[in-house]
Amino acid sequence: MNTLKCCTHVLIFLSLVSCANQTAMEKSLTQLQEEAGEGNLNSAHALCYRYSTGTEAPMDDRLAFQWCTMAAATQNPKSLTLLADLYYQGKGVEQDYHKAAKMYYIAAQNGVEKAMLMLYHHYHNGFGVAKDETEAKYYLNRAASRNYVPAMQLKQQLLLAE
Repeated sequence: MNTLKCCTHVLIFLSLVSCANQTAMEKSLTQLQEEAGEGNLNSAHALCYRYSTGTEAPMDDRLAFQWCTMAAATQNPKSLTLLADLYYQGKGVEQDYHKAAKMYYIAAQNGVEKAMLMLYHHYHNGFGVAKDETEAKYYLNRAASRNYVPAMQLKQQLLLAE
């Protein structure tokens, strides 16, 4: 009987641990909203991602901006990248290339390859920053050197066009 009680307690403990260790993609929108409302910035980031991409949630630029702003408050580079995307595209917020470039810069300095590629576009086109081909190539090369496929593809296209 003691063995049965012990096993039951272990199973209950394991089920509690597995619930606590659910990934953000395994959680429901309601659960993420509750956690984010309690200050969980990982859940805010997950909501930001879901609403901005339409992954397991309806696309909603206003909600994406709300959750991205909360998640990016801690300078989380992936959250900053998502928030910068919203500013870049003018989704849920007025388009602002300068703000987007600043956020992409911080994220790029923290290793986010997409942010590096977006800085290429900013410098190449002069979006929110002074047009600078040297800086543009630097960020494209940096993203490509980290095996970021979109950067590698763009770099190849540019080489073929020369």
